[in-house]
Amino acid sequence: MKNLHIVSVPQLGELETEVVERKGIGHPDTIADALAENLSVAYSRYTLDNFGAILHHNFDKVSVLGGTTEVDFGNGRLTSPIRVILNGRASLRFADKVIPVRELLEAETRRFFAELFGNYINPERNLEIHWFVSSASGPGKTKWSTGSRAHLFAPRSIAEVKGYDRLLNNDTSMGCGYAPLSPLEQAVRELEEELNSLSTKQTHPWLGTDIKVMATKVHQKCGFTICLPQIASYVASLEAYQENLAAMRTSVEQKLAASLPGAEITLWFNTRDDFARGDVYLTAIGSSIESGDEGIVGRGNRVNGLITPLRPINLEGACGKNPKYYTGKLYNVAAHRIAERLYQEMQSACEVLLVSQAGQSLTEPWQTIIRLAHKCDEKRIAWIVEEELAHIPDITEALLKKTVRLY
Repeated sequence: MKNLHIVSVPQLGELETEVVERKGIGHPDTIADALAENLSVAYSRYTLDNFGAILHHNFDKVSVLGGTTEVDFGNGRLTSPIRVILNGRASLRFADKVIPVRELLEAETRRFFAELFGNYINPERNLEIHWFVSSASGPGKTKWSTGSRAHLFAPRSIAEVKGYDRLLNNDTSMGCGYAPLSPLEQAVRELEEELNSLSTKQTHPWLGTDIKVMATKVHQKCGFTICLPQIASYVASLEAYQENLAAMRTSVEQKLAASLPGAEITLWFNTRDDFARGDVYLTAIGSSIESGDEGIVGRGNRVNGLITPLRPINLEGACGKNPKYYTGKLYNVAAHRIAERLYQEMQSACEVLLVSQAGQSLTEPWQTIIRLAHKCDEKRIAWIVEEELAHIPDITEALLKKTVRLY
């Protein structure tokens, strides 16, 4: 395999200090990520079903802007709508067929918010959708172009659909991944997922979705700051609010003690609360997107569901990108898959970086860098990497089935 670099890095993965964050599904940045990805899947499925191919698009610049609310113990309501900025690019035509892009994406946006917030919002009344999707080609297209850019957003036939006959990188970019997760990383991810699970919501209906878990580790000392929104209609008084936090503290302490045996754990909850002044994390719908906050694709969790500044990290907004040939999406997923497989087979902590060149083969990165804690069989490593890269097209199918973690 060309341009494969395998480097031994003793003590790789031995983490004495860590910072780990996870933003829950109701956090505005996660909402933007999830919405953008749902829009891409809906558009991709439509063009596949109707034309036999995923047409060119990217919705990775979507953002959501908060509305306003009136909230008090026992009740809360939206007083002005949540604003959604549908931004990006998409093919609007195929041959002589017009694609109903605006209708498709706006319907998917309302469906998404209805599913996320249930009866807490009316997607017709409480959403205000602003449309900025275009079909403008990027630099490189000229009036005499006959290459791939000539009919990028309005292919006249299946042969002119980008990526249909050959998978080429759309960008000069990179993706990275690592394995295994540290115990702290696993604990953070599992804690947020449990707090936002259906079973927890059934037991604690007052708990909103805009949950954030921030954790630090220095040697064996682990600190957790946890933000838990409470839904006003389930919280009758300040005393009830305080009782809810106390009950949750007991539950979280037990879970983390089991997840991190031997660690010295300290917990903080809702650190902006000021009970004497009546300042508490009380919401109408369980998310700060209801009032003033904003969310933008790419500012939240990475594709492994975590934000880990002391690990290899990539600033690509993976969600909403075309799942067929957008390097910033596919290489990040592939890098984590390669790292996980190498760890399982080699039992060595592993970091993977895949670097692309625009216009070159998607399954043959310009540079592939593998960092391992121990010396391992390099021929076996190369075989595994080549096999996983050859299966990048399978990632596209998994993305359309929503079986791949992106946020």
